[in-house]
Amino acid sequence: MADSAKSPPALELTSEDVERLPAGLRGRFGSMEGGRGGDSLKRWVVIGARSDRQAALIRRVATTAGRIAEHHGREMTERNIETLVDLFLADEGRAETDREIEQDNAELRARYMREVPAWTAARIRALLPGPKPGNPSEPASRWKRERRIFAVRGGRVLLYPCFQFADGLPLPVIGKALKRLPDDMTPWQTAFWFRSGNGWLDGRAPQEALDDEDRLLEAAERMREPAAG
Repeated sequence: MADSAKSPPALELTSEDVERLPAGLRGRFGSMEGGRGGDSLKRWVVIGARSDRQAALIRRVATTAGRIAEHHGREMTERNIETLVDLFLADEGRAETDREIEQDNAELRARYMREVPAWTAARIRALLPGPKPGNPSEPASRWKRERRIFAVRGGRVLLYPCFQFADGLPLPVIGKALKRLPDDMTPWQTAFWFRSGNGWLDGRAPQEALDDEDRLLEAAERMREPAAG
């Protein structure tokens, strides 16, 4: 890992440097842009890699940074880019399979947040019937501490999937199920359990079987059983 101890060298090309590049090379960048032509690129930066591993990481960081910037409709700040680089380069000695698992998990979480409606604590407070607590994080944070509901982190805020509520209040069956699930389940494991098809519920996801309380609670209890094999 000696090659990763130093930052990879980077050089921004001037317009004259770009003009001196072979036309075929500029054309390859154009094809990567989707046929718009390499000359449409506004800035050219050459980054050197000290190893094949570092080259692969640099490509992944650059690709992911571009997707994030496009998704948010704005350029990424230097701080965001540095944070992203730190995340990708942290513990570079781990196996590539571990990195792929982490990337898959990140994609699963992003898909979950796109597909499962969720509320912030402030939204839950606004929906609460009657007088509102003075603290904008209440009563959601208290309900979470009491294991009546669960939340997952979306960026810097906690988000509470909406299926846990009715008329602005927690469904009692959610708290009962949470108390039967293993204590060491992470919030994201809990979220995926509620969303995934379950054999004890004839293939239905637990969040789709909230009206079948007895079977739902049995399915939750089964999660405490040791895995076979």
